Amino acid sequence: MRWPAAAALGLCAAQNAGSFLLMRYSKLEHADYSDMVAVLVAEGIKLAISTAAYAVECGGLPGMARSLRGDLVERRAEWMRLGVPALMYTAQNFLLFVGAANLDASAQQLAYQTKILFTALFARTLLGTRLGSAQWLSMLLLVLGVLCVQGAFDA
Repeated sequence: MRWPAAAALGLCAAQNAGSFLLMRYSKLEHADYSDMVAVLVAEGIKLAISTAAYAVECGGLPGMARSLRGDLVERRAEWMRLGVPALMYTAQNFLLFVGAANLDASAQQLAYQTKILFTALFARTLLGTRLGSAQWLSMLLLVLGVLCVQGAFDA
């Protein structure tokens, strides 16, 4: 693995772990804020950043407005289909705050990672996607990790 790929992987892993720890700390130490407001502010920040990037790609705000208007008219059904997972993602982020207030950080992180297992199982059963032996082994290790952590906190 070359260093840029390793650096990107390390940064993603640090961001993923850090976000859970920071969320847990904020819920324990500063629980006087609304989870929904925190999620909506985070989504608003992501919307502003992606809108700015798209405006640059389109050559400015007028070009972006023309592109969006045309796309909304031509692909209305696709926009509606994309809205469903976007709303589910927002609900998931809200539930992460609920989990942060009620679970240990390591238990929350491992339980959250089971989404990878369910994605793989649904991809296999619904889409017929084939996974390699290394991928199935990593799924097994993920399940074992979740079971070990959950068992450690239940005892």
